[in-house]
Amino acid sequence: MKLALSSCLLVAATLSHQVLSSSQALPIDRHPQEVKVPAHVPVKVPFRLYWGYLIIAEGSIGNVNNLSFEIDTAAYPSVIDEKIVRKLGLAERPTRVNLSKKSMDTQLVVVPSLVLGPVRAESIPALSQDLSFFQRALGHKVDGIVGLDVLRKGSFTIDYRAKEMVFGAIENLTFSTPFVTDTPVVTVSMRLRARQLRVVIDTGAPDLMLFQSRVPETTGLQPLGAENVADVSGGFQRRKVHMPEVYLGNESMGAQVAFVMDDQKDEGDIFDGILGFRELRFSKIAIDFEHRRFWWTP
Repeated sequence: MKLALSSCLLVAATLSHQVLSSSQALPIDRHPQEVKVPAHVPVKVPFRLYWGYLIIAEGSIGNVNNLSFEIDTAAYPSVIDEKIVRKLGLAERPTRVNLSKKSMDTQLVVVPSLVLGPVRAESIPALSQDLSFFQRALGHKVDGIVGLDVLRKGSFTIDYRAKEMVFGAIENLTFSTPFVTDTPVVTVSMRLRARQLRVVIDTGAPDLMLFQSRVPETTGLQPLGAENVADVSGGFQRRKVHMPEVYLGNESMGAQVAFVMDDQKDEGDIFDGILGFRELRFSKIAIDFEHRRFWWTP
């Protein structure tokens, strides 16, 4: 089995669906204390871009500085590497999260403070995980995955070409569509033929991927083969399909190649799949919490 590097739920995006599902099982405060983002002065935070989609930016946790964070808008709650948890002496308590195909035991901690550019969050619950797979896959350590529980208190733009996040008021990009939900994660409407879908805005993934349990009517799509991939829950197969035309909100994205994966059916899920982002398809995206809109420039 190969370890794919171009899929959601793989090496670098392996926790996205796991953490999404965990929000249904954990007693997590959805409003972290004292999350502060300057309202009027845009603040730029540079980042490194791996594989054309994976964002790594610098920040701090408690009194530990110069840490590397993956920016993942589909993660909820955020995740801290277990080495940092031990270094800070944070108390852990066992909990269980739901993966795409099974459940997994993990630990929950309370992070005293987390700083990313102008964003400062205090006393936030987070998952403790071994994130050493990033070092093996990227050649660069990752100390935490910053999710929407931290990012949601201020609007921001991701400029893939300039390789920077801009926190503050959103400039009008080419297209936009309203949020369908913004808690615990942001979903937007996507139309495939006559079917309306809800997809998660996922900066930790490169592809459009739909869950078979939520979109059973995929037999009419042109099959393009299958591939074996792996995530923390183990190996699985996903099917590659061609979609003749896809609409994001009211805007046509034209024909798209997407993936369909089997998953355990969960009626609590508020989404049918995820929308990932590659630099080659999106030059800028923005999540505008003030107006509850998602913006993008192809």
